[in-house]
Amino acid sequence: MTFRPVFIIPVLIFFLFVGVSLWGLLAITNGSRDTQSIGFSMEGQAIPLVTLPLLKATDQDEFSLTDWQGQAYAINVWASWCPPCRAEAPAIERLSESLPVLGINQRDEQENALDFLNTFGDPYTAIGVDRDGRASIEIGVQALPETLIIGPDGTIILHHRGPIFANELNGVIRDALITLGMAP
Repeated sequence: MTFRPVFIIPVLIFFLFVGVSLWGLLAITNGSRDTQSIGFSMEGQAIPLVTLPLLKATDQDEFSLTDWQGQAYAINVWASWCPPCRAEAPAIERLSESLPVLGINQRDEQENALDFLNTFGDPYTAIGVDRDGRASIEIGVQALPETLIIGPDGTIILHHRGPIFANELNGVIRDALITLGMAP
């Protein structure tokens, strides 16, 4: 059998892709790459007051951001099919200890979303279902997961793109909570 270099090219391309992907993930998790610079940010703007159906039946009929006017809260947009959403689940749990976290479950099956909550925990005060992604787009979400910190006046204090880890909890999230007078 003769050696054909043409067969090595796809293998080299694969390993190059894996290497670049791991480098990017490492850069994001250690804080040397700023995911906030991707796309536009809703920081400093008023949160659009979206209304959605609830993921789980409660005594309320719907999930509405109008109900949260006058209070500080966080919004976490997630889905069960989103691997970074799984990775950030412990950090969202920690965030919920400092202020209420509202969930927006995007383009997901109800059964899968409920399984996700049973597996990774449910830190959410309420969860709205954004079946077609329109409400998420309205509040400025471009990719999952994204988390917004909202002040009592309805202004977006922080619009964080990407998963939240300890680095963000101890950095930009803590800074946003200090701005709100809610330092952990």
